[in-house]
Amino acid sequence: MTKSIKLSKIRIYPIKSLDFVELDEAQTGTHSLQHDREFAMFSADGRYVNGKRTGRVNQLHAQYDLENYSLSLGERGDAKRETFELREGNPKLNEYLSDFFELDIHLSHNKKGELQDMPKVGSVTVVSKASLVELHEKFPEISLEDFRQRFRINLELDGMEAYEEENLFRSKAENNAVKFSIGEVEMFGLSPRARCSVPPRNPLTGEADKTFVKSFMDKRLEMLNDSCLLNEYPNPYYLSINTFMAENQDGKKLCLGDSFRVLGKESIANLF
Repeated sequence: MTKSIKLSKIRIYPIKSLDFVELDEAQTGTHSLQHDREFAMFSADGRYVNGKRTGRVNQLHAQYDLENYSLSLGERGDAKRETFELREGNPKLNEYLSDFFELDIHLSHNKKGELQDMPKVGSVTVVSKASLVELHEKFPEISLEDFRQRFRINLELDGMEAYEEENLFRSKAENNAVKFSIGEVEMFGLSPRARCSVPPRNPLTGEADKTFVKSFMDKRLEMLNDSCLLNEYPNPYYLSINTFMAENQDGKKLCLGDSFRVLGKESIANLF
């Protein structure tokens, strides 16, 4: 009997490094999901203001009305909120963000997926729900929702085994991508997602756990076997996979409950 694998969670992050929006359905954009990392905060030196740079991003609570492009902001845990028009060049919004972070900040807007950490080649991340559940079991002090917020993954698939998503990329030497579909949307699995200094941070306070990365790698090492493709990489600090969506997927729809299917493989050289 063929097992059934379904899309079980969709999350987008309209402003890079701030809160997510959970959706029942999402529309694809240019190489990404519509509204995902559509905005990003930059300081005067041209650098991102993100979780790699400061845990202060975790302390800012953001709520979105994406239909009307409005944004409500406030200190996490404080009932006071201010509402802004969500757009580039809004002086009141830039002033609020600058005061909150004590930096000269401007909000940038881009609908082409170019504000992603890995534009085009890793804009949509995919994970098995079972992977997150197993990690939660190995870190019982961290809730399942906490893990979701730490790793900020777009799509979860239910019905896969833990880390089975790592079958959706091939050996570096092979230079092939795995083609698969979720509902009507076709994607190509390219590589495992390398992780950074964001997951060790408490997603609500920004406080960093200096033991997290080593503990995570130790627990992943316990589960690696000789055939695991993560052995090709310098360490096991990876979770989820990077995917590529071609421009011909723009405007399609993903819905909770959509079925997952592997379609074959494609030379990476043919994708770009």
